[in-house]
Amino acid sequence: MQQIYPASDKFVAASDAPPRTRTNRFAVYAWIVVAWNLVVIMWGAFVRATGSGAGCGSHWPLCNGEIIPRAPQIETLIELTHRATSGIALVMLIALVVWARRRFPAKHLVRRAAYASAVFMVLEALIGAGLVLFELVAHNASIARAVYLSIHLVNTFLLVAALTLVAWWATAESGKWKGEGRKGMTWMFAACLVGTLVLGVSGAIAALGDTLFPARSLAHGLEQDFAPAAHFLLRLRIFHPAIAIAVGAGLIAAATIAARARPQIWTRRFAQMLTGLVLFQLAFGALNVWLLAPIGMQLVHLLLADLLWITLVMLAASALGEQATPNYEAVR
Repeated sequence: MQQIYPASDKFVAASDAPPRTRTNRFAVYAWIVVAWNLVVIMWGAFVRATGSGAGCGSHWPLCNGEIIPRAPQIETLIELTHRATSGIALVMLIALVVWARRRFPAKHLVRRAAYASAVFMVLEALIGAGLVLFELVAHNASIARAVYLSIHLVNTFLLVAALTLVAWWATAESGKWKGEGRKGMTWMFAACLVGTLVLGVSGAIAALGDTLFPARSLAHGLEQDFAPAAHFLLRLRIFHPAIAIAVGAGLIAAATIAARARPQIWTRRFAQMLTGLVLFQLAFGALNVWLLAPIGMQLVHLLLADLLWITLVMLAASALGEQATPNYEAVR
């Protein structure tokens, strides 16, 4: 079967295509966008962990009513930095969407994923603005904040998933989704993705509880969780480890099934990576609880969760895609 590659605005047969020696610059840029968004996510978590979300007051997009506040406090600088990195991410995404439109034909998966990324990025900005305007930051321990934070987490993960698919499909030169012929595996990955989102939400709520109600010791933390008058965040916090074990076992099982059903090199590698990340994340999470969730470990725990999510998305795309072996050469 003759393979085709996009060349400008038309397609040419692989046998007629000129030799390709340059780097696939679009794919490289797409991965840079993914990496930058991880930086934004980490800094956003740092804002929450340090209670700096109210650093600009209840003002957005201004900061304390000013474009550049005078003599800002450390909390203000932390919040301003997060807004600045988010703004850069938005500009980078606009460039990605424009480049995808020029680089790939209509209805190509890369284009569609880029458009989805733009939608989630806009929602991300609106959700972030809502957190500030509704004062669901700093020491706010309301149900509204927990719900809003959960929505924020889900949207962030969907944004990262869409950006990852842009980068992966551009790297793998895959323009078709073959999930319709693999319904069992499609449902399996759908369950894994939903389960991982539920796990992420439980982790976000647990992290919020750790921030608002810090424990002096492990015994004190357990006493907080099971106290008759415990805050709802503390009552919910105890479910995160159990959800992590259940979802982790499901992810390992799915990775094993995918590697056997689709024994391609990248599917196998992603399956191995996912299994390793699940086991390492479970061990790291236990250590995080033991050490009473210091800020540094919270950030690393979140980063590992993001990397696990990205790996799961790439495993699903590789196992269900038309082509799962990346072509690192340029497609002009």
